[in-house]
Amino acid sequence: MSTANHKDFAEAVLAQRQRRPVIVPHVIAGKEYYHGDLIQREDPAQPSIIVSGCHDAPADLVNLAVQKSREAQREWVKVPLHERLARVAKAYDYVKSKVDDWTVRVAVEIGKTQSGARAEPLEVLEMLKYYVQYASQPGAFEDEREEDPSGLVNASMLRPYGVFGFITPFNYPIVQAAGPTIAAIIAGNGMVIKSSHHGPWSCHAVYEMCAAMDLPVGLVNIIHGADEPGRALVASNVDGMSFTGSVSVGQEIIRQFSNGAYPRPVIAEMGGKNPVIVTDTADLEMAADGIVFSAFDLVGQKCSALSRVIVTPKAYDRLVELVAERRAKLKIADPVVEGSFGGPVVERRAMQRFENVVAQAKKGGFRVDGGDVLNLDGYFVDATVISGVPVDHELAVTEYFLPLVSISVVPDFASALAAANATSMGLTAGIYTGDIGEARTFLREIEAGCVNVNVPGHATTGWWPGPQAFGGWKASGSTGRQALGKWYVQQFARQQSRKTVAALESLLGE
Repeated sequence: MSTANHKDFAEAVLAQRQRRPVIVPHVIAGKEYYHGDLIQREDPAQPSIIVSGCHDAPADLVNLAVQKSREAQREWVKVPLHERLARVAKAYDYVKSKVDDWTVRVAVEIGKTQSGARAEPLEVLEMLKYYVQYASQPGAFEDEREEDPSGLVNASMLRPYGVFGFITPFNYPIVQAAGPTIAAIIAGNGMVIKSSHHGPWSCHAVYEMCAAMDLPVGLVNIIHGADEPGRALVASNVDGMSFTGSVSVGQEIIRQFSNGAYPRPVIAEMGGKNPVIVTDTADLEMAADGIVFSAFDLVGQKCSALSRVIVTPKAYDRLVELVAERRAKLKIADPVVEGSFGGPVVERRAMQRFENVVAQAKKGGFRVDGGDVLNLDGYFVDATVISGVPVDHELAVTEYFLPLVSISVVPDFASALAAANATSMGLTAGIYTGDIGEARTFLREIEAGCVNVNVPGHATTGWWPGPQAFGGWKASGSTGRQALGKWYVQQFARQQSRKTVAALESLLGE
């Protein structure tokens, strides 16, 4: 069976739905725990089916996970970088053998279609490849040693913080946990992973990956549950935190980590209200293709999703029609249905939030293409376009994390660029234009971490480990050093300058 083939993928998903739910344990120092209330996870495409579950970790268990990770990290920090890299690289073949298994996990827990579910393990393979490669390069963790005027020798190198915590989002339950965990381990840290209760079995795959690395027992621990275990992890004595999620939660973590005896690092990738500008000179067919994909891929449940289109006057009417035509052709269905472009939203509350936003748009008198809750068993809603929305209206500036995109008209390119930047967030952005001057100005002035110019099929999305880093500016990111790229791993370490006499130079690299 290979999930690269849709027939095999569908059969595997259907078979998994017939099996008993997988209840994953907390794992701390190699020991399994089932403490806390049971949380069951339904398949969002078939809510009557419970596919997995976990227990809501109590605070004392969270603190134990941090303690055991700290104990193991004291051994891990003694392991030279080259050996740490070799052990991390051991997981590559293991992950390769689990691609089909992990694809099914994501499909049944999150409701992703074949391509979206399969992309998660494939991206983890790329992370293992590129993070090891980047950290192996000369100078990645240690500067070249030089003799100073006093005759002493010195070195500047990166050293681990100790133990990081990570709170995962539901939408990429494997990838988003794997990235910071791999980076933290390479840098010499321990890690405590807190999964999303919407995808505990999927996220548990990252712990299984780490078990294949021959790490000290307890270096990487995993806890599960809803909100309280995450709060307990933030309140614990971890030395740093990695977080992917909403701006409000990320900023609260940053505030907490700035207090205390000293500030601790928070590597946060937060939300986005991502714009694309379409000017009068744009290829509107290309723009419409890119808008529809980027707005509705993974049914809008991604921080990089396009959610607002800002158009100059001569392009507006035609673009609205082209986007509406393409939207109507999308197939939103159970992932087992061949040709499904998108699956369900994650839970009933998301579906209800969708209904509220559509009702608000209709009450405001805006054009709504789509807007329906679909007559299917699961949490399925239609890909929806809301046109004629003023560029500063609540519907055009609020992040909903749903398959919703607004289209607004502005007087000119300068107004469009100003509107694109008129938000506290700055994750992704794009432009379609036939004017090279506009493209240059956009690249020079847009306030976003990931930008596209006239990219066919992708208005604001499309990043992968290695060639493209991924992260945001302003409230969308906390460090300015983006995931997937060559400067990400080093964030999990801090610089130390060392000096000694020439006879003891060998000590500097320890």
